[in-house]
Amino acid sequence: MQFFPAQQMQRKQSLVITTQLQQAIRLLTMSNIELAGFLDQQSEENPFLEVSNGASEDDHIAPLPVAEVGPDRADLDFSDGTMTSDAPIPDAALDNQFETGQIDLGRSGASAPSGESDFDALSLLASDEDTSLYAHACAEAERIFADPTDRMIALALIDALEPSGWLGQSVDEIAAFSMVELERVLAVLAQLQQIEPAGLFARDLSDCLRLQARDRDLLTPDFALLLDNLAMLGAGNVKGLTRLCKVTPERMAEMLRLLRSLDPKPGARFAGKAEPILPPDLIVRRVSDGWSLELNRSTLPAVKVRADYAKKMVAGKKDETLRSFVSERVSEARWLDRAIAQRNETSLKIGAEILRQQMGFFEKGPIALKPMVLRDIAEAIGMHESTVSRVTNSLMIATPRGTYRLKVFFSSSITNDADSDGEAASAIKFKLRKMIAAEAPSQPLSDDAIVQILAKDGIRLARRTVAKYREMEGIASSFQRKREAVLSGRI
Repeated sequence: MQFFPAQQMQRKQSLVITTQLQQAIRLLTMSNIELAGFLDQQSEENPFLEVSNGASEDDHIAPLPVAEVGPDRADLDFSDGTMTSDAPIPDAALDNQFETGQIDLGRSGASAPSGESDFDALSLLASDEDTSLYAHACAEAERIFADPTDRMIALALIDALEPSGWLGQSVDEIAAFSMVELERVLAVLAQLQQIEPAGLFARDLSDCLRLQARDRDLLTPDFALLLDNLAMLGAGNVKGLTRLCKVTPERMAEMLRLLRSLDPKPGARFAGKAEPILPPDLIVRRVSDGWSLELNRSTLPAVKVRADYAKKMVAGKKDETLRSFVSERVSEARWLDRAIAQRNETSLKIGAEILRQQMGFFEKGPIALKPMVLRDIAEAIGMHESTVSRVTNSLMIATPRGTYRLKVFFSSSITNDADSDGEAASAIKFKLRKMIAAEAPSQPLSDDAIVQILAKDGIRLARRTVAKYREMEGIASSFQRKREAVLSGRI
C-alpha cells in the first residue's frame, strides 16, 4: 500500500454567516431607539458616516399609505435611486431557518427573542432592585396572559397605574376606551391583582388593604367590616367602629395593629426612577379614506454618507494606506445606509400587512382580533417567518387604542367546521364566558356540556381544552360554581 498526496474536488452546500449578514439580521431586531444608539457608536468609528436624530422630510423613509405597502410592491422611492434589488443583503439570506439567538451579534444587554411565544420580559430587567413598577407589571402580564386581547386589556390597566400602585382611572373608563365588555376588564383586573406585591391594581385604599389582607389570610368578617368603614377610623371614631364590628376592645386593638402592618402604597417600594415610556417605531393613523401607516420620524435616525469629505481627504495624496482606509470606511457607510433603508422597508411591509389583517381591531377594538400567526404575514409579503418574528418581537406600534408590541396581534386559531379560517382562541373564550354567565345557577354547565354546545356551532374542542380555557379565565368548575350559588343563597 502506498500513501501519496492527491487533489480532489468536491461540491457541497453550507451556510456561511458573514459579518454583513449578522449585522443585517441585527438591524432587524432593533427598535428605533436601539438603532439610534448603534448608529451613534458606528459614527464614532467611521468619520464618513453622519447620523442625525430624527429623519428629515427629504430622507428616503417618507410615510407610505397602506395601499402602497404590500407584497406586490418591490421597490420604494428612495431619494438616492436605490431599489430593493440593490439591497446589501437579499431577503433570502435574512430568512435563514436557524435562530439568531444562538449567534453572538455583539448586542449589548439582553438579546432579542427569536420566537413568537418564548419572549420573557423578565430577561430585559437588570435586577430586582432596579425594576420599576411599570416593568414589573409588564413582565407579569407577559407571564400571565397568553391571549392577545387580554394582554391588550392588561396593558391598558398598567398604563393607568399610579406610582402608589393604585389605578388612576376607573374600570368603566378603561373598558369604554378599549371597547371591551366591562366583565372582561374585571376578569383581567382580578388576575393582575394576584401578582406580587399584594395590593397592586387596587381601585382605592380599602381595596388595596383588602387585597393584602386576603393574601395574608387576615380577611375575617370583622376585619372586612373594618376595611369597609375606614372613614370612621379616619374620623377617630374607634368606639363606634368597635360597636359596628361587634368585637371587643382587645380584638379592635389587634385589628388596628394588623391594619398598620399593611402597606397603603405597595407601588412605592419599586425603583424611584420612572420607567421611560417606550416610543413607538410605527404609527397608525386614521385618514379620510381609511388608515395610514408610517415610520416614527421623531425616533428614527437619519444617515448620511460624507462622500465629499472623503474625496477632499484623498485629493492629491498618493498614500495607499490612507486611500485604502477611506475607501473601506466609505463602503461601510454606504452599505449601512442601504441596510437601514431595507430594514425600514421590511418594517413597513410587515406593519402594513398586520394592519390589513387585523383591521377589525383598529375599527372595533381588541374584541375583534382575528386569529393570525407568523406564517399568515410571511406568506402575504413573501418573506420567511423568521424575519417576521424578528421584527414583530422588537417593534412598537402606536394605534388610536394604545401602543403595543407588534407581536401581541398574533393569536392561535380554533378549527371551525363552517369556517376554514377558524376562530381566534380569544373568541372561543368570549363564548365560554357568555355561556357560563347565562347558565342556571342550579344547573351549571359542565366542561363536557360546553364541548357539546360548541360542537353544535361547528367548533371542535377537547374537554381538557375547555377546562384549560376556563381556568385561564378564572372560572371555577361546575361543582364549585353550584356550591358558591348555594352559599350565596341564589338557589
